[in-house]
Amino acid sequence: MQQNAPAIKTEIVRCFQKLYAQGTVNLFEGNLSVRDGDVIYMTPSQQNKETMTPEMILTLTPEGEILTQNGLKPSSETPMHLALYRLRPDIGAIVHTHSACATAFALAGREIASELAEQYLFFKGSIPCCAYGTPGTDAVFADFPRYFAHEGKNAVLLANHGLVTVGKTLEEAFACAEAAEKIAKIALMTKLLGKEQPLPEGEKERLAGRG
Repeated sequence: MQQNAPAIKTEIVRCFQKLYAQGTVNLFEGNLSVRDGDVIYMTPSQQNKETMTPEMILTLTPEGEILTQNGLKPSSETPMHLALYRLRPDIGAIVHTHSACATAFALAGREIASELAEQYLFFKGSIPCCAYGTPGTDAVFADFPRYFAHEGKNAVLLANHGLVTVGKTLEEAFACAEAAEKIAKIALMTKLLGKEQPLPEGEKERLAGRG
């Protein structure tokens, strides 16, 4: 096992517990993974986040061979994570949540599109919604090549399901998940107040070009 494995596992548990504290996943849902060279670190299935420890994090090969699992069951969404890593060599971490406001857009089958400046700073435009696929099956990520084909796209909604974000690091993927939920919440609140005020002409392009 690689020398930085303990630190990676500790970071995964810390991030997972933070997501739970924020209410973006419940006690037994959601999953995270990190790629470090030829090793994938993955959260196990159906484990209490409050009592999860670094020793409970599974390790796999990019092909899905389990290296260590300590008697725990891999997440049913493991194939989705592995498919993303195969699709994009720049992806180093993946976060899958069921945060309430982002998932409301996923349930409606609508992209998250807003005039909020952060929409373009974080996501370079809208967050698209993939076609529905039964959770735990390959159909969940059938649309991924369409949306994740190019480096830079870092978030999609899974119809009737939830949110997936990626990053070069777990911190980046976590920040994208946090930002997506915030933007979705603001978009929903704005609709209650009326029409969004548009950004100045050319501002979307300027914001999308930053970073």
